[in-house]
Amino acid sequence: MIHKIEQSRLSGALYIPASKSDAQRAILAASLCEGKSEIHNIGTCDDVRTMLACVKQIGATVFENKNSVSITGVSRFPQKASFNCGESGLTFRLIAAICSVNEGVYHLDGKGSLLERNHDFIDKFGIEHGIKIQSKNGKLPYIIRGRFSGKTIVIDSSQTSQFLSGLLMGLPMLKRDVKLTAVNLKSSPYVDMTIDTLQKFGLDIGIDQGYVFTIKSDMKYEPTRYFVEGDWSAASYWFIAAALGHEIKIKGLNTQSLQADRRLIDLFTDNIYDQKGTYTLGKCPLISFDFDATNCPDLFPALVSYAVFCEGVSRIKGVHRLLNKESNRIQTLLSEFTKIGAELRVEDDVLFVRKGELYSSSVHAHGDHRIAMCLAIVGLQLKHGIAISDAEAVDKSYPDFWRDLAELTKKKGPKPRF
Repeated sequence: MIHKIEQSRLSGALYIPASKSDAQRAILAASLCEGKSEIHNIGTCDDVRTMLACVKQIGATVFENKNSVSITGVSRFPQKASFNCGESGLTFRLIAAICSVNEGVYHLDGKGSLLERNHDFIDKFGIEHGIKIQSKNGKLPYIIRGRFSGKTIVIDSSQTSQFLSGLLMGLPMLKRDVKLTAVNLKSSPYVDMTIDTLQKFGLDIGIDQGYVFTIKSDMKYEPTRYFVEGDWSAASYWFIAAALGHEIKIKGLNTQSLQADRRLIDLFTDNIYDQKGTYTLGKCPLISFDFDATNCPDLFPALVSYAVFCEGVSRIKGVHRLLNKESNRIQTLLSEFTKIGAELRVEDDVLFVRKGELYSSSVHAHGDHRIAMCLAIVGLQLKHGIAISDAEAVDKSYPDFWRDLAELTKKKGPKPRF
């Protein structure tokens, strides 16, 4: 699908969609409860649909009603199951970790970009802890057999925190004391999100300095009523649009959120206004900036779409976190932004962005939802707009993105979804 963006101004109120990251954790936690949980503001994106399908394979009963879902979990994890994780890296890594601490035979597969992503850290984990793991040289499909039987785990989390989050969700099922130590941890805010979700489902995991986690034998998942937060990652593109002068009110966000991408507002501290969760952002000075995105790598596309309009050279740190996303995201950013005249270069772990003479062009999202959205915001500023191929990639996290963009172009905001 090709989506053409015309030069235009946005105006209106916007309700941010549900956080797929928050929703996926809550759905999985609910499936591990012996009882019925209700999850509200569930969202409709592909990754959430994938997780709902996977928990049915665990044995959970799922009833959907508009923008909520009730899930009756299982009393015990199945000894045999097959999971299709679609293109969701989070779904795969969480479920793979849970399978590795349960006794059985589990088949995990996916499609599209997920088949090309490297997960060799899971193979290494299996070797170190006596779990039989079969993969295609660190790529899907996976077969996991066996069960972690020890009392201590030390896991290298330099590539991702998602497998660590999965272990935190799975280890309470063992009903014995376990100490889990994470080294080289990246994206620690996402681990904090996991701990917060587990606490809402009745699990109080101890955390000592240096990310040493204590899982007690008497822990038990308890059903609950859960409200999924608005997605700060999705909001980042609208914040950038507002910083560029579009008049947008951004609603539906938790001001106390633990989501990593909430850090974006630190860039606009002097220009942002929060009125009980409704954010407005005045037009910001277009000057270069430095930003460390190591722990919030999903902000890279939004930051680049702002930096290309800023005078001087902006520096965004954390490039190594972009190599194993829906696309090789750093290569995609370099390729597609070069097509419109932006000047990007990488040195070590830093992306340097210099304002260039930007012009309209045809670009490609490379199956990456965040690339499609950030290019759309840039296209609004260009005289002859921009044409984005593979624009349907937004369905992964924000299926209503193009609708919301069209509504704001009409100078009115969409109706709330929840």
